[in-house]
Amino acid sequence: MLAFIATPALAQEAPERADDPDDNVIMVTANKREQSLQETPLAITAVTEDTIELLNITETADLGAIAPNVAVNGGTTNTTSAIVTIRGIPTNVDEALGYDSPIGLYIDGVYLARSAAASFEIAEIERIEVLRGPQGTLFGRNTTGGAINYITSRPSYDASAELRLGAGNYDRRYLRGVVNSGDLGGIRASVGMLLKSRDGIVDNLLEPDDSRDPGSNETAGFRAAVEIDLGENLTFYNVFDWTDIEGTPYAAQLSGVGDGAFRPNITVDGNEFSQVQPAPVGQYLANSTILEPGCGDPLDSVSTSRLDSLCLAGALPSEDTVWGNMTRLELELGNVTVRSTTAFRWWRNEVNGTNLSGLGTLQGPLFDTSTLFNGFAGTAAEPLLPFVFPMGTPQFIIDFVANSPVPTTNQPLFLSENTRGQDQFTQEIEIIGGSGTSFEWVLGGFYFDEHGFESNDQTFAFVLDTNQAVFSNFGPLSPAFQASNPARYRAVAQSSTLAYTVDAQSYALYGQGTWRPGGPDGRLGITVGARYTWDEKSVERTQNGAMPFSTAEGIALNTQEESFSEPTGHVTLDYRASDDVNLYARFARGYRSGGFNVRQATNLDNPATPNIDESVPLIPFTEEKINSWEVGAKTQFGPLRFNAAAFYNVYSDLQSTVLIPSEGGGSFGVQLINAGEVEYLGVELEALLQVTDALTLDAAVGYVDKNIVQFPSNDINGDIQNIASISRVTNSPDTTANAAITWSDYIGSGDTRLTARVGWNYTSENIYFSNPLTSAFVDETSADERHLFSAQLRLDGLSLGNGAEFFVQLWGKNILDEEYVSRGIDYGQLGYGQIIFGDPATYGFDIGIEF
Repeated sequence: MLAFIATPALAQEAPERADDPDDNVIMVTANKREQSLQETPLAITAVTEDTIELLNITETADLGAIAPNVAVNGGTTNTTSAIVTIRGIPTNVDEALGYDSPIGLYIDGVYLARSAAASFEIAEIERIEVLRGPQGTLFGRNTTGGAINYITSRPSYDASAELRLGAGNYDRRYLRGVVNSGDLGGIRASVGMLLKSRDGIVDNLLEPDDSRDPGSNETAGFRAAVEIDLGENLTFYNVFDWTDIEGTPYAAQLSGVGDGAFRPNITVDGNEFSQVQPAPVGQYLANSTILEPGCGDPLDSVSTSRLDSLCLAGALPSEDTVWGNMTRLELELGNVTVRSTTAFRWWRNEVNGTNLSGLGTLQGPLFDTSTLFNGFAGTAAEPLLPFVFPMGTPQFIIDFVANSPVPTTNQPLFLSENTRGQDQFTQEIEIIGGSGTSFEWVLGGFYFDEHGFESNDQTFAFVLDTNQAVFSNFGPLSPAFQASNPARYRAVAQSSTLAYTVDAQSYALYGQGTWRPGGPDGRLGITVGARYTWDEKSVERTQNGAMPFSTAEGIALNTQEESFSEPTGHVTLDYRASDDVNLYARFARGYRSGGFNVRQATNLDNPATPNIDESVPLIPFTEEKINSWEVGAKTQFGPLRFNAAAFYNVYSDLQSTVLIPSEGGGSFGVQLINAGEVEYLGVELEALLQVTDALTLDAAVGYVDKNIVQFPSNDINGDIQNIASISRVTNSPDTTANAAITWSDYIGSGDTRLTARVGWNYTSENIYFSNPLTSAFVDETSADERHLFSAQLRLDGLSLGNGAEFFVQLWGKNILDEEYVSRGIDYGQLGYGQIIFGDPATYGFDIGIEF
């Protein structure tokens, strides 16, 4: 029953021969040394190479089905980005470089500061370790939710070559090759290459080429690794990788539009708050047309159901180029290992055009003050110029104004272009000692340096109800003007650029020790870890609006720097009640570094009031802290492996966006402050049951209850109040669950093996915006619960003679073709919300040959 209530523990290789019983023991490196998964006192799920291949895990977006309380949602304007949530704590929704992520991403232990800059498919992944909960000692800052570490395969001692080919629906094509040199007198090397492509999953009616439709991608990658024995005790290991990904981001589809209805002030705990008033986009669309033929009425593209085709004006492919190099030296000195890791990574992203409205080129009325009265007729036009014509407006003026057309604008509702980049350098020294003794320890030092930049151009239409915004201000003439208004809803054509550079440096010293009073095999273990981190951040913003900052004061207000520091660590007690039962209790503290909100508005000082300083610079937000208490059990009862964990987290000083209402309400400015607090209470269960030598059942379930204690917002008087009672944690589903049935057995007396698997992945409903005061489209941008089924059928170990083997695999993801939302965006005052759907059913086959 336990096996069925709870994705797989996924820490198991496919069954081996019965005479090889140790192959099911999974080793992990979460504590900087190899340990058995079941003996590591930490909530960790390890996914092995065989499972990675079987489940066709190729990118971060595939990680949602591998561990309890882990969920993944897609990005918006970038084909490589994803939002990962661990234990209710998500990575950033906003991809601006001023924020750090609370989920640490690593490859071979090297920290990757930007998830969008990570590409793993070219690497030969040996294992994926998902560490849940704060990892502030050995992994450091920005791991308050947890960490994901990709461990790659080193060059093998045996010469080999492997070639894989694949195809699938949406014209999927896949080619991958890896060559290992084997041991050549203490030198081992491997070289890999990758070519992959897929057409889009939504038909852009304005794009004739399917390979440029939303959801399409073309990937090329190269990786070279070399390992050299420089002596009996010293090893040199170097890895270089390069990946280029060109693809069109997933389609953003309008799911809700403003209808002009007034949203009144609301009272929360005795305090009055104004709500954002969405622009009346629905009425504007009803009076507009799409210029491109065959696109239909604009309102036809507004739906909460997935549309198979859209008109996406200006939607063009984006390109990500990522490359990096890691050099690792390992010196073995008896029972002590000294490890130096030096790494550099470089990322560039060009978003050539992203349509964020799901529409073609709109033609609709333009708001222009110089032609404001065009189209007004009859008596409504007579008093237009009372100061110029006090005796009455001449008839020819009235006729001219009445016959002049209302100007129009031709543009998408929202179009974005972006150029971003980041490079980082890391250096880490680790000294690992005492392995296999009663006291095992780790000491280390870490240095990180990052430089990033972004230039984001946006053009959009802001819709006005001119009867309310303009023609209600003419006193007794207002009713006549409003009645004769030929175009009540008009668009203000706007353009804006956000341009900035950021720099960051981080330094840390850390240590951890585990003492077993009863000796290395003693039942009781006491682990203490501590780390101290110093961070330095700086930002130079050159533009945040229509024009660059040009004055000395404006430049100074947008050039800022700040320092942060914080101790982190943990205390863990583990007790091996028997060879099959490991119990542990853990207290851990982590922190997420502070930074700058690069979207914050700044304000110049008013020279007319010399006694008052109205200047508002870029204001830094400080670090977040998390305190976590956890208890867990890891057990193995014969054929049943069952692991459980319960945790209570207090996340304080949350970086919260405070809304500053304008006079009269309906419009807001924003400021990021550290005032939020959330409590998380959760449980995780993982089970694997080996029913027979061939049949395996595995499952997992995770649940997190989130209690928002503090969520700040300004009331109508401008005072910060707590609106926790009406707020919700975003990108944080309450429940995740996975289950699978796997049958794997040898056919005949040879090494040919047939594996069949059916898996299920569940994610409960999810919301993407937490503040109802500004989120007018919460319902239209939320995701319902989803049930995704996958299936695999694999035949491997087929002999070609002379030691060559090949495999064939059929696979399918979301095989029941469930329609599900992977991302929602509420534009609030702009007057609409949008959703992005995940992949429909995808399927294909792969063939591999190994020599």
